[in-house]
Amino acid sequence: MGGARSSYLKRRLLRLQVGFLLSEGPGNSKDVPICLPQRLEVASDLYLESLTGNLVLTRTKEGILVQGILHVSHGRECDRCLEAFDHAYELSVAELFASPPDANISVFSVDSNGEIDLAPLLREEVLIEESYRTVCRADCRGLSAETGINLNHEEEGALVEAGRPGEGGGAIDPRLAILQQLLK
Repeated sequence: MGGARSSYLKRRLLRLQVGFLLSEGPGNSKDVPICLPQRLEVASDLYLESLTGNLVLTRTKEGILVQGILHVSHGRECDRCLEAFDHAYELSVAELFASPPDANISVFSVDSNGEIDLAPLLREEVLIEESYRTVCRADCRGLSAETGINLNHEEEGALVEAGRPGEGGGAIDPRLAILQQLLK
């Protein structure tokens, strides 16, 4: 995950101009395609590998309603084998951006330039998705409880026979050798 991922698009690409919708009456809408196939900085602590989808911006009495489905690819670590992989999933987005700003209506708002910033909303949604356990693939075998090797790459039995600790009678960790005397 190194070299090719070092460059990224700036989060300013997530700012959408909606002033034209504010000047129109409630009920007017606009489809906005999102196609950011490169690495994108959403926040200082969050980068997405790609972001695509379609949003519908609808003018309401309270502001701008943003709805749509976004396809996200995000660099993650497998919860079983601890290998890095790109986790691809869909995010369903439906949020009101208040205009004028009103914390009683929404935490998100249209700024004084008539723009909405999707970055804070996207960050929240991705962090919620991150809180769920994720594996690199459905048949991920994880790490060996005994040897700690990644079972997706090596067979545990071959290493036990080669002298690693385990049920095969291999070498014992010298720090734990004193405990073997208790078994006698």
